[in-house]
Amino acid sequence: MIRIAAVDDEMHVLERFERMVVKIKELELCGLFESGEELLAYLKEYPLDAVFLDIEMPDVNGLQLCEQVLDLNGNIDIIFVTAFNQYAVEAFELQAIDYIMKPFTEERLHKTVRRLLKTKRTALEPRKPFIQCFGDFEVFLDGEAIQWKNSKAKEILAFLVHKEGIAVNWEKVSYAVWPEYDAQKSQTNFHANTYLLRRRLAEAGISQILENIRGNYRVVTDEFDCDFYQFKKIVKGNHIKGKEDYHLIEKLNQTGYMESNGYSWSYSRAVQLDETCKKSMDNFKKSK
Repeated sequence: MIRIAAVDDEMHVLERFERMVVKIKELELCGLFESGEELLAYLKEYPLDAVFLDIEMPDVNGLQLCEQVLDLNGNIDIIFVTAFNQYAVEAFELQAIDYIMKPFTEERLHKTVRRLLKTKRTALEPRKPFIQCFGDFEVFLDGEAIQWKNSKAKEILAFLVHKEGIAVNWEKVSYAVWPEYDAQKSQTNFHANTYLLRRRLAEAGISQILENIRGNYRVVTDEFDCDFYQFKKIVKGNHIKGKEDYHLIEKLNQTGYMESNGYSWSYSRAVQLDETCKKSMDNFKKSK
């Protein structure tokens, strides 16, 4: 069951929505709210999988409410329901999975439900990926690199892996990924590409590796394996235990840290790791 709620300042719209939803066995309607405040109060106490938000409301704009909802639960799915189509681009920049025009039909609602079910079923089948930082930055599932349609979405993930699980806000990510843009353009690009990143991870069944808490983003390091993190453990232990450890260090020596991607923010660490790598190899040879 997918736990959902809806927000609209018109009760007759909510009542019509309820009549449609009760016919869909996969959905559990947990609340109908006439204001954003009511929804936020509910979310602080109870979990939801998805919310249907009206955009034009007197107390708060649905787009603004969306940001507050995602601050409370970064994994919740947002569906905008509106009579105005001019908000579509901004809605998807805010990570919405769908945008429904009023008045919508049961057929259109079922299309959204199918999309929700696909997202949730994938999320219920978590897989542990391997993230490669030596040479090309890549994310592997079952030995195969996942494909990316958007290079900046991939770079955002690379930067968060680079931060080793430390939570950072959008400004820090944007400054690294779009250093040439002003604040407004950076923010727009960040939201658009973060949406694409979340969607790609959900499609691959690995959405659990990314976390957003109150507008701060991080990778959940326990949810994936990573050559860079493995290397740090070897260096911290100050001992190469076997051929596997040596081959990892040798790979870094040969390919560099994210060297093939050209991420400017990775250069200083690449230099540090190169020096550490050479010392580790020298120490290994001396111990032989």
